[in-house]
This record gives sequence, structure tokens and C-alpha cells, in this order.
Amino acid sequence: MLDDFKNFLKTPNWRRQHGWRRAVWQTMNRLGLTGLHALPMSRRWVDFHRRKMHLAGLDPALEGVRIVQLSDIHYSPVVGQRYLVQFIRWINDLQPDLVVITGDLITGGYRYAHRVSTILSHLHAKNGVICTFGNHDYSVYGKSHPGESTRRGDYLEKCLLDRGLIVLRNQTHYLRRDGAHKPVAIVGLDDEWTGNIDPEKAWAGVDPSLPIICLNHNPKNARELLPYPWQWMLAGHTHGRQLGVSRFGKRFNGHRRREFTHGHYDIDGRHLYVNRGLSYGQRVLDWCRPEVTVFKLTATPTGPIVVDTAPPAHS
Repeated sequence: MLDDFKNFLKTPNWRRQHGWRRAVWQTMNRLGLTGLHALPMSRRWVDFHRRKMHLAGLDPALEGVRIVQLSDIHYSPVVGQRYLVQFIRWINDLQPDLVVITGDLITGGYRYAHRVSTILSHLHAKNGVICTFGNHDYSVYGKSHPGESTRRGDYLEKCLLDRGLIVLRNQTHYLRRDGAHKPVAIVGLDDEWTGNIDPEKAWAGVDPSLPIICLNHNPKNARELLPYPWQWMLAGHTHGRQLGVSRFGKRFNGHRRREFTHGHYDIDGRHLYVNRGLSYGQRVLDWCRPEVTVFKLTATPTGPIVVDTAPPAHS
């Protein structure tokens, strides 16, 4: 963490890029001061959102498939193994078909890449676990040291692949099921902040007539990606506005001016969902609860979008 902050200070235009308010908040977060409130988590305090995901052209054999979205784990000295293991248990109770993790798996050095990969390998989903990367997976401020950032991202990818997880860095994975003639394309974009995003590469060879879900860590570029075919985009990064309720948070939190902060958005008939994430390091003084989102695929556009928000029963 200290190395990340030193790199941040060396960035010539850090004041112009981030602003003094955000710099203060990020400094506090790196020092762990925003996580002092963290206590053992009750599943009743975690938002388990169950939502229908309507996909036009969905193959009948894929009707009812359940996809669990996680985001912004930030495995680090602040967010540790004990905290994450309870989520693994709760998610496995849901018996999902697929788990997708939309970036920021770690905050810190190489050792956290190995550890988080081991923890996530205990997730059980019939069609696997897909990971995409966010800015913290390369480093906190990746633009200042691009070579080191690339090495860190490559190492994290290797650790995840070695543990049997799927990594999408501007790549596409196809969700299939026995009896389905048409799969769902899952396009995983690399991180936008660090300049690794490449939509042309990600969508290369993808049949636009397929149902397409896009995984994109930072939702701010959702409108810029409208020229590409996708029906749903799953994102994270914002932590649900983080300290949006308190006066302190409103003053120092850089996310408060973002267009897309949390929840569901309709963008010209397409659907963006921004997950608040799991990390508790920036939830002090705000009722910003960690979130696990469960999507149930359907070809039927009618009916309620939100099914319920009850936590899973313990098995």
C-alpha cells in the first residue's frame, strides 16, 4: 500500500487528475483509517439483490440460468480472508450457474494475488467463475508506472488461471447449456482507467445477433460503448457512492459527481447495472451495505425486475 501511495505522489499531474479532496480520501483509505469500523459481517446486513435479466433472443434452454455478480473485493490487509470466506459460503448456498467478478479483486502487492485466487477457487458454479480486472488489479494509480502495472496484472491473471478461474481481458466467453442452440456471449473488458481497455479486440468475432452481456469494471464509459452490441452491462468501481450520506463523505469522496453510481440504469433501451461491491473499507458513516447480485436470465420482458432482496438461508 505504501508503494502505491508513493507512486501516486510521483505522478506529475495528480492534483489535476484527482483533486485534493479525492487525494485526501484515498490517503485515508490506503492507511486503513476508513476501515476502522469493520466488524464481523451478518448476512442480514449484506444486500442480496435478486433481479431478472431480460435478454432478447435467449435460447429456451438457458431460461432461468442464475448469474451471481460480485465486484470490488479489494483483498488486502483491510479486507481479509475471514471476511471473504463467509461470502464464499453464502454464494455457494445459492448454487449459481455462473459467477462473474467485475474487477478490483486486490489492493496491494503480489502476495494478495496468490491469496485471493486461492480463496476464490472455493466458489462453486456450474459454468465457472469469470474475472475481469479493475484499476486496483494493476495498481492503485497504474498510469504512473505502466510496466510494473502490466506485470502485476499478468501475475494476477496467472494466479487465477492456475486455480481454475476464467479471466477475460478484452475477450469473450460463451455461456452454454446442454440443449441450447444459441449461447450467451459474455464480453469481458479490461480496465479503462489504466488504458488497457480494447473494445475492438473484445468484440472481435462476436455474433451481434446473440444475447450479449458486457462485463466492464468502470461504468463511466457506458455511453461510449453504445456502438458495440450488448444488452446488459455489469459494472462496479463506484462502491455505491461510498460515503454519500455523511457530510464528511460528500466533501471528500470523488465518486459523488459520477453519472452512474449504483443500481440499474436504462441507457437508450440497454441495461447497466452497477454493483456496490464487497469491500468494507470505505463504508464508514454511510449505510452503504455490501452487495451480492443474483440475476435470473429470462426471455420474457414482462413481470417485476427485482424479485427480492432476502439473504440466502444457511445450508
